[in-house]
Amino acid sequence: MKGAIATVTIFMVLFVGTGSAWGVTSGNELYELLTSESLYSQYTGGSYILGVMDTTDSINKVWHLPLLWTIPSGFTKGQIYEAVKQYLEKHPEERNDTAYGLVSKALGNTFPPKK
Repeated sequence: MKGAIATVTIFMVLFVGTGSAWGVTSGNELYELLTSESLYSQYTGGSYILGVMDTTDSINKVWHLPLLWTIPSGFTKGQIYEAVKQYLEKHPEERNDTAYGLVSKALGNTFPPKK
């Protein structure tokens, strides 16, 4: 029974939790959203980042995986978005990679996990 609940939880997180940003597939698309003049686009990019964070956190808890990053207390969502945007700015050669992987990589580089 616990295995079935874990499986359903993972599918819910993966498919429902990231549904608001289905159109974001590459780092280029995410970078365009984060650097847009449109507040709606910026909000969509930020929401995607939060979705990646929540999805990764849920998967890590269910499967007891190691942490990929540790965000210190006191950091705002805006600072987290800015960290991802700066990573994408500094690494244009990686922007064709998946947005999900790049968000994870950016957060891991900016906020390395505690050892």
